[in-house]
Amino acid sequence: MTYDFKGKTAVVTGASRGIGAAIARTLAEDGARVILVARNEDRLRELSESLPGDANFISADFSNADSWEHVAKAALDISSQIDVLVNNAGTIAQEPVKHLTEKAVDAVLNVNVRNLMMLTHALTPALIEARGCVVNISSIAAFGGTIGQTAYAASKGAVNAFTRNASIDLGRYGVRVNAVAPGPVDGGMWDAAFSAGVDREQVMGSMKHLIPLEGRWASEQDVADAVTWLSSNKAGCVTGQVLSVDGGMLT
Repeated sequence: MTYDFKGKTAVVTGASRGIGAAIARTLAEDGARVILVARNEDRLRELSESLPGDANFISADFSNADSWEHVAKAALDISSQIDVLVNNAGTIAQEPVKHLTEKAVDAVLNVNVRNLMMLTHALTPALIEARGCVVNISSIAAFGGTIGQTAYAASKGAVNAFTRNASIDLGRYGVRVNAVAPGPVDGGMWDAAFSAGVDREQVMGSMKHLIPLEGRWASEQDVADAVTWLSSNKAGCVTGQVLSVDGGMLT
């Protein structure tokens, strides 16, 4: 299924690869003018040149607590009209509670929560003007997590709480705010682990019994399709929701 985003502008953070790149490509193929945000300028340039339509990019490192200001200003310089904001940029720290470090906690919260909230704040006037929407990328880790995911799970719990409260706050202006919570994704953050030598087949096989839908991990496109639906007029009365894309793991 395709949607009509012609004449609309979408800002997608964490867009240089993985889920973010899939989201950006899907929105662009459905007609949106996409503004890509990520650290790797070379990847951003390569992706922007491959997309249909007038794609732009902003190089920014969300581990910097104040990067939201640069991104918001640059995005509004590119287009005063912002119809869709996809807060996808994220990071993870594998530290169990007894080994938690301030550095890791601050890094996870800066990227996953602080910059997400403040960028949404900075673009809110434009989103109100466009009667637009926000889609935050959460995780099913917010509802449980595993050993070593303490900071990450807490950050995604904060994303869910922000999503629900922002939807109430901004609903009076016609702005919808939702989240997508992926389960295991064949790609995304797992790519780094697999590239580092983690056995892909072994890991996927060990988790298969946890996923009711044929034991299948989600694809990056599965997540992108959920984000695109929530961003479209077809979800015009959907707000404040956290949509799990997890093959039924949370059922």
